[in-house]
Amino acid sequence: MSTAKSVQAKATKKPAALKAKPVPHDLQSDSLGYALRRAQVRAYDVFHSMLGTLDLSPARITALSLIAMEDGINQAALAQRLFITGPSVLKIVDSLEAAHLISRVDCADDRRRYALKVTPAGEEKLTEMRGALQRYEAEIASKLSTQERQQLLQLLDKVATPG
Repeated sequence: MSTAKSVQAKATKKPAALKAKPVPHDLQSDSLGYALRRAQVRAYDVFHSMLGTLDLSPARITALSLIAMEDGINQAALAQRLFITGPSVLKIVDSLEAAHLISRVDCADDRRRYALKVTPAGEEKLTEMRGALQRYEAEIASKLSTQERQQLLQLLDKVATPG
């Protein structure tokens, strides 16, 4: 092992005394919730540094993608897919519509509902974002092998699925 690697390995290891002795009130060292939150903070930081110029939040990008994938989806179904409340999805839909990325179309069978459709500007935005999102995904997974990335996605899906 090279000297630089040896020094780096020693610096990242916890001293034996800290490993053996529990620290009072340490609520985060073995906390899945805390680890998920740290990963989320990093993902958001990288997102905003790499994609901040797109003027869309991760939630709006996801919503736009879902609407494009499921042409004519209604707001209630979109809220379910995003795991958010009706009022929260309304804010997202309003902002996407104000940006001319989607439109609301009256549903013929229920005048109280709207079908959501991606506009040509929304299609252009999705195409524009594809490369930037691929670079973002590569950056946040840069410390993982392809197999580790797939395993992490599967594990996170398990954690996120109720029941």
